[in-house]
Amino acid sequence: MPHCSRNPDRPLPGFLLSQLLGAGSLALAVWWTMSDLALALANNKVTAALVYGQVLGPVLSRRLLEFAIALLAVHLALGGLAFALARLTLAAAPQRLAGCQARLVLGWFTVLAALAWLANASWYPGSRFAPDAAWLTREWHGWRWAHLPVLLAAGLTAALALRCLSRWRRVPGHVPWLVVALAAAWAGGFLPFQDSAASRPAPRFEAPHVVILGLDSLRDDLAGSQSDPHLTPNIDAFLDGAHRFGDTISPLARTYPALVSILTGRHPVATQARFNLMPRARVAEGDTLADALRSSGYQTIYATDEVRFANLDESFGFDQLVTPPVGASDFLLGKAGDLPLVNLLSATAAGAALFPASHANRAVPVTYQPRHFVARLKQEITVDRPTFLMIHLTLSHWPYSWAGLRSPTTPQEYRPAYTRAVAALDQQFAEVTRLLEDKGVLDNAIVVVLSDHGEALGWPGDSMLRKTGTPQEIWNSLWGHGTSVMSPHQYSVFLAMRGFGRTVLPGDPVNHGWPVSLEDVRPTLQQIATGTVPADVTGRSLLPLLDGTLDPAALAERIRFTETDFNTPMVLAGKYNPSGLVHEGAAYYEIMPASGWMQLKAARLPELMNRKERAAVSRESLLAAIPSGNGEAVSYLFTDRRSPLPRRLAGRPDPGVEPEAARLWDALHERFAGELPPTRDTPHL
Repeated sequence: MPHCSRNPDRPLPGFLLSQLLGAGSLALAVWWTMSDLALALANNKVTAALVYGQVLGPVLSRRLLEFAIALLAVHLALGGLAFALARLTLAAAPQRLAGCQARLVLGWFTVLAALAWLANASWYPGSRFAPDAAWLTREWHGWRWAHLPVLLAAGLTAALALRCLSRWRRVPGHVPWLVVALAAAWAGGFLPFQDSAASRPAPRFEAPHVVILGLDSLRDDLAGSQSDPHLTPNIDAFLDGAHRFGDTISPLARTYPALVSILTGRHPVATQARFNLMPRARVAEGDTLADALRSSGYQTIYATDEVRFANLDESFGFDQLVTPPVGASDFLLGKAGDLPLVNLLSATAAGAALFPASHANRAVPVTYQPRHFVARLKQEITVDRPTFLMIHLTLSHWPYSWAGLRSPTTPQEYRPAYTRAVAALDQQFAEVTRLLEDKGVLDNAIVVVLSDHGEALGWPGDSMLRKTGTPQEIWNSLWGHGTSVMSPHQYSVFLAMRGFGRTVLPGDPVNHGWPVSLEDVRPTLQQIATGTVPADVTGRSLLPLLDGTLDPAALAERIRFTETDFNTPMVLAGKYNPSGLVHEGAAYYEIMPASGWMQLKAARLPELMNRKERAAVSRESLLAAIPSGNGEAVSYLFTDRRSPLPRRLAGRPDPGVEPEAARLWDALHERFAGELPPTRDTPHL
C-alpha cells in the first residue's frame, strides 16, 4: 500500500489545496509573461502608449477586470478538476489510497498542467510558452504528439469512472456527480467551437443583395490569369465571369482610410479619415453606402476578424456588427492573453464567452483559426430581407501567421510567409462564398471583391526608387503598406465585380484597364442597387462604362490621388529600442476613457500631416511629394509608371515643355491645398 497520511480524506482540505495550486499556477504564468509582455507592448507603436501614463477609463478597466476574473476562474477550475480526479481516484481504490488525497490532488494537478502546456506547445507553436521543438508540431494524418497523452488521460479518467460505477452502492454520494462534471469538463475543454445555426435560404427579394468582400493586404498581381494558378484558385474562379479593374488604386494604403473611402465614395481629404486610428470626432463621413441602402429597405451588416486599426461602428450606417471587441483592450489582451489555458479554450464555445478578445480574432495570431470566424459568420448573420453585407478578411495581413504556425522574424521569411497566408486567405474566401450560397444570398446579388491596400515585400517592382532614392526613401518603399507613394504594390489594389443569380451586370466580363479608385465602389454599387448616384462624392460610378453609355476614353485624362499614413520615426528607421518606442508611442496615441478606443492625439495631427507623402497618378505618369525628415520641405519626383526612373523637380514644370508633369503638379496642389510646403531645393514657384 502507498505510504500516505493516516488522516481521513475530508473533501474540504483537498479542495482548498486544489484552489491554491490553481491560483499558484496563474501567478507563475503571469510572472513568466510579464517581462516578455512589457517588451512586446513597448515594441509596438500603438501599445507603447498603454504602458506609459495612460488613464484607462471605465470601459477598458471593465474589460480588463472581466478578463482577470475569467482568467482566475479557469485556473481555479483547473484546480477543481484535479480535485475531482483525485476524489474519483480515491473512490475507485479506497482501501489502497486511503489518506492519499493531498498527494493525489498534487499529482493530478501536475498531470493536468503538463497536459495543458504540452497541448498549447503542440497546437499553438507561436505561443510564448511553446519551445522551439519541431517534433511537438509534427503531424501524422492530422494527429500531433499532444493528442496521445490527452487521450491517455481521458482514457484513465474513463477507467476510473467505470470502476466507480461498478462499485456504485459503495462509493460516496458525491462521486456520480463528479463523473458527470468530469465528462463535461473534458468535453468543454476539447470540443472546438462549432456553429449551431443551420443555414436557411433567404426569401426571394426583387432588390439584389449587395456584398463587399474585402481581402486585406492582397497585392493586385497575385490573383488572376497572370498569377500562380495554384495560389488563389478560388479567387480565380470568382474572376471567371467577373469584371476586373486592373488599374485600381487606394487613396490611402491603410485599412481604415481605405474602408471609409469605399463606404463614402470620398477621398480622405474630403472625409478627413487621414490615418488609421484617426480621432472619430474628426472624421466627417457624411452619408455612406450603408446609409443609402438602409434608406432603401436594406439591412446593413459589417463583419471583420480584426478591428485594431479600423474602428468602424454603427455610426457608419450599420445595423449589426460581427467583430471582436473594439478598443485598446484588443491591443492589450491579444498579448496578455497568450497563456496556455486561454489559448486552449479560445477555440471552444466556453472560450468564446470567457475570452472574446481571443476568439476568432486575427489580432491574436497565436490562436486564430480561419474556420472559426467563418463559423461565427454563419451563426450570427441572418438574411431575412435585402442585405448589404461588408465582410473584411485579414488573414493575409502581417504577421502572415495563424494558429499552428510561427510568425516570420526576418525579411527572408516574410515573402514565403505572405504567399502562404494568401493561399490560406483564398481557402477562407471559398468558405465565405459557400456560406453566402448556403444562405441564399448568391441567388440574387452583386458581389465586389477588393483589397484595401497591397503589400511591398522587397520584390522587383515594389519600389520605383531603387536607383534614384535616398536610403531611407528606398527602405520605406520596399516593405509594408502606407509607407511610400513610390511603391506601386502598396497602393495598387485588387478590384473585381460580379453579378450572381438574377443579377446580371452589363457588358463583357473582362479585365478593364480604366483608371479606377476605391472611391468609385460606393457610387457604382449605389447606382446598380437603387438607380441613384450620390452627388457629393469624389468617386464616379463605373456603371455607365459597363453598359456602354459612356466611352472609356472619357477617363483617359483622369487623375487619382494617394498618400501615406504614419509610422513613428524609430519604426521607419528600423530601431526598436523599447525605451525610445514607449516615449514615441505615448507621444502620439491615447485612450479615449469613455469608449475605450485608441486614437491619435489631436494635437499631433499637424505634425503627422507634414510627414505624409502624397502623389497624383494618371494612366501613364506619377508625381510624388516626398517630405524631408522634419516635414519642413518637400522633394517632388516625376516618373513614367511604365518604366519608372524618377527625377526630381525643382518647381512647377513648364507646361509647354512637360504638359503632363505640369498637369499633375497643378492637380496635386489643388487636391492637397495648403498641405504642401515649398520644395527642398528651391522656393515654390
